[in-house]
Amino acid sequence: MRVVNLSIVAAMACLLGTAAQAAEDLASAFKEGKLDGRIRLHYIGTDWDHNDQWNLNLPAPGKPDGDSQGLAVGGSLIYKTAPLYGLSAGVGFYTTHGMGFLTNDNNGDVSGHPKNTTASDLFARGPGAATDFGAGYSVMAQSYLQYDLAKTTIKAGRFLMANPFINPNDTKMIPIAVEGASVQSTDFGNTTLILDYADKIKERGMTYFGSMADTGDTPDAIKNYYNTHYTVNSPTATGALAVDQQSYGHFSTPSVTVAGIKNKSIDNLELQGWYMNWPDIVDQMMAEGNYKIKAGDVGLTFGARFMQQFDHGAGDIITPMDGSSIYTTGAVTATSPLGGTSKVQVKGDNDNRVDTYMVALRAIANYQAARFLVAYSHTDSGGDLIAPWRGFPTEGYTRSMTITDWNANTNAYKGQLDYDFNSMVQGLSALLSYSYYDRDPSKVSYVGQTNRYYGNGDTHQWNFDMKYVSADIKGLELRVRTMIQQNDVVSANITGNTGGASEGITNDTSNKELRVEVNYLF
Repeated sequence: MRVVNLSIVAAMACLLGTAAQAAEDLASAFKEGKLDGRIRLHYIGTDWDHNDQWNLNLPAPGKPDGDSQGLAVGGSLIYKTAPLYGLSAGVGFYTTHGMGFLTNDNNGDVSGHPKNTTASDLFARGPGAATDFGAGYSVMAQSYLQYDLAKTTIKAGRFLMANPFINPNDTKMIPIAVEGASVQSTDFGNTTLILDYADKIKERGMTYFGSMADTGDTPDAIKNYYNTHYTVNSPTATGALAVDQQSYGHFSTPSVTVAGIKNKSIDNLELQGWYMNWPDIVDQMMAEGNYKIKAGDVGLTFGARFMQQFDHGAGDIITPMDGSSIYTTGAVTATSPLGGTSKVQVKGDNDNRVDTYMVALRAIANYQAARFLVAYSHTDSGGDLIAPWRGFPTEGYTRSMTITDWNANTNAYKGQLDYDFNSMVQGLSALLSYSYYDRDPSKVSYVGQTNRYYGNGDTHQWNFDMKYVSADIKGLELRVRTMIQQNDVVSANITGNTGGASEGITNDTSNKELRVEVNYLF
């Protein structure tokens, strides 16, 4: 039986089994359960540096996107029963709604350019790349059964899964959830074992759980190969496109399995290893180590991460940059809900293979209220790392807001200063970071680079964030995040890419972003 039905069946079995034993026990399990609530207010504004032609509705050249802003209010209620003979159950309800002001998507002003920016993640989206800017929605994203035995936890149903490859990425209004199962055990001393299985995924903005290929960050050709919500099978298509679309139909998308191990047997040293299997598409391995030492009053941490990607079919689906495939025509992207300007035929690997690797290094110094990080990462020229489920390969190292820096032959550098102002203003902290992403313009990305763009050159980015946790009102948090992103222009002559400005080619995609978030936890 597919996992889609697992949570319902498991919940019924739990209810019937415990009811037969003692109704009072079942009642106490519900009475002693825990309810966590959250009220959330979120504003996001994006300002493109060079889109005057767009704003004035003038002909090209010009940045083919309008500035946008969005304000949403929502929250969540998450309830979990107390364990009964080791069994417990949980549900999570989430909602988001537009406020009716400070919500303006200029991309809708001109037909044919519906590319939304970050604020669209606050509202309803789907199916596929379709957006309904400013519209609210609600979803029961979690409904699972959990069994705890000693130091082992087994969970099955719909829930939030966290590992290096699949992450809830709860930075907007509603997190990402999966349908699957998970086993975690700390029964072996200083070692933690993890086994995760994901059959379906619910993206931010979506009310449905789609296949593991049904995400915005999945390479377009793979979206089409498995006929996801992002794929258009137009009933009016003619000629070659009609023939191509008749060949779509791989509806059985493989599930994803992740296995991991963490160990702290050696003092001050944490080691972890992970393996992800997406059958017939790609496998990935990750190994990481972090070592902590003291140098007087300074605490030092040195970390290293290595990822290897093994092609098991993804390269054949994506096809070479100058090749052709039925799966790289007519895809839906944020650029075009009908696929007409998506240019996916030029989003492909250069050698029909996606075998590649990534190495990342970091050093962290902690002194009193300050924390300073320097980090470096390099992705091999063999291909982009495929990361469809918001597990970011360079997270904690060189990644910054809106950035993808695991594209082929990319070198990334980052410096970040965090400071806790608690001694001056209780609950106040801030960070300042600078990142430089040195990209290879001869590589044609099949995963986005910055802010949903597939083709830009080197990136220089500044980030300044502030966070305030109220000491007077328990559960109240305020966070402000800012970004200044300068992207070099990529010429079509350099890349051989016939993609248009809508994908960043030959155009300046530099932009600024402001995010303000208020949370009240109860």
